[in-house]
Amino acid sequence: MMRRAAPGRMRALTAAVLGGGLLLGVPAAHAPGRTDLRPLPAAGSHALHTAATTDGKRMTLDRLDRDGGERPRVGATFHVRAGFTHHGEHALHQVAVSINLSERLSFATEYRNCEYGTDVEENPASRTHHQALCLIDTRVQPGESVDLAPVAVTVGKAALDEVVSVEDATGMGWPPYGKWRDRHRGRGRGKELTLVKRTGGVPPAARVTDGMSSGRLEVSVDNAWDLAVKGAAVKGRKGDTVTAKLSLDFHGADVKAQLDAENSIPFARVAVRLPRGVTVVSTPEHCGGGDPGKGKPYLCEYGLYTTGFDLPMLRDGFHRDYPFELRIDDTSELDGGMVRVDAPPERLRDDAAPENDTAPLTIEATGAAGGPSWTAGFLAAGAAVLVPAGLIARLRARRRAP
Repeated sequence: MMRRAAPGRMRALTAAVLGGGLLLGVPAAHAPGRTDLRPLPAAGSHALHTAATTDGKRMTLDRLDRDGGERPRVGATFHVRAGFTHHGEHALHQVAVSINLSERLSFATEYRNCEYGTDVEENPASRTHHQALCLIDTRVQPGESVDLAPVAVTVGKAALDEVVSVEDATGMGWPPYGKWRDRHRGRGRGKELTLVKRTGGVPPAARVTDGMSSGRLEVSVDNAWDLAVKGAAVKGRKGDTVTAKLSLDFHGADVKAQLDAENSIPFARVAVRLPRGVTVVSTPEHCGGGDPGKGKPYLCEYGLYTTGFDLPMLRDGFHRDYPFELRIDDTSELDGGMVRVDAPPERLRDDAAPENDTAPLTIEATGAAGGPSWTAGFLAAGAAVLVPAGLIARLRARRRAP
């Protein structure tokens, strides 16, 4: 699905290394009313102290859309189209545009007037972003609207709910959040990203009317994922302590692990209903709230949390163990327990294999404490007696003895 979202945390940059120089928003000396983005020597400054345009106004984003259908597939390429209107009092001679792609998207084409890199979060579970900062030589008059040449974006293997952000970065003065990895100038062979004067109107579906300099598109990809739980079948006698080794596995496209900044709405939890007749000796990390005697399930989380600025992801191959240590107190009350993925039905409707969202948890009593491990017991008088075959053989041998 393609949705336009309100501007979030934009990673616009105002400094870039283009051909060995720092690209600053505005140099120390510039003509009045002009924003000049000339490359400066790398040794000149690392503080990135820049000023905004002289008249204090910037271009606003008034167009943002893409092609490629409602839900592009893995491996597909779509084109992002963005446009701006200049509301300042003086002409611009150069424009800086920042383009940000979430982790599972990539730039299909690189331009030689752009710098590229990956913005890596400190938390390895968090989503990274691919960034491009482009310096475009063009003249934009006050009141004039310009459109960015279509930017080709490719959908990666684990893509699902992705984001494309576009921002006018002209004259901005703050440094990037986080650290860039694989920082390089565009590898395009002589090709530059351009802005062209708008000659027609903006299609209604592409219009942006909030007056901001930035915007973003949410891109829903046609892809699959699967959450699966594993139960356990353990045996023991009354008084024994046994370990039920439960687990959660995730496979497929990336899913947001937390849905709010307070970590109070995880995408899903694991609910564990223990059999009656047991006492929990040790509860696994990330689990709590259960009461076996009342049939109240434990709720277990996967331990991926946001700090409020990053976005932790459930990724293919994620695994979490939940080992419950249980003491068998009453073998007559041992009923069946259950493990299941706990989330609202609408959140799990895209689960590729809902049949593995639940699993049994059973504890089989194997006899009285300290006695032989018999599975069967003696019934009341007059009923059939089930005795192990080995014991019957020994009894017969004793009868034959002189």
